[in-house]
Amino acid sequence: MSLLYRHTTKPELMTKMSQLAREELTHFQKVTEILLERKIVYSRLSPSRYANKLRSLIAHEEKWQLVDTLIVGAFIEARSCERFAALAPELDGQLQRFYLGLLKSESRHFCDYLELAQKYSSADITDRVQQFRLIEEKLITGPDPDFRFHSGIPESSDIVESFNSRK
Repeated sequence: MSLLYRHTTKPELMTKMSQLAREELTHFQKVTEILLERKIVYSRLSPSRYANKLRSLIAHEEKWQLVDTLIVGAFIEARSCERFAALAPELDGQLQRFYLGLLKSESRHFCDYLELAQKYSSADITDRVQQFRLIEEKLITGPDPDFRFHSGIPESSDIVESFNSRK
């Protein structure tokens, strides 16, 4: 949403981001409905180490700030695709269908973010994406104190043991 208000001179960005925001709010609404049906209390989590670190890499210079923001968005969406694909087969029918729908949406969002990043860059973004990819890879494969959807390897042995006992 903040991209919509910060970049009012970029109509394609405003259109894509408003579509994405509507879709994400629909997903959030569905999540709250599923939680209510299953009598699960929604609890807010602080942002993950993964997302915080990626966002900290966004350049402060105006030339790269929008492009970097879009690249970070693309990585988060791509990693969501990976996680939804891995989790979906392990879930009951309702959640499996929902996660597979999310996977389809996040895949589209990933492409949109990268296309917009290239559109608003004065140079090819391949090298910039590679720089982010190397750091993102370390975040997702390194130890993480908090177990989250986008976390790395859990530091807590209790979490690992609990996960392994379910297999």
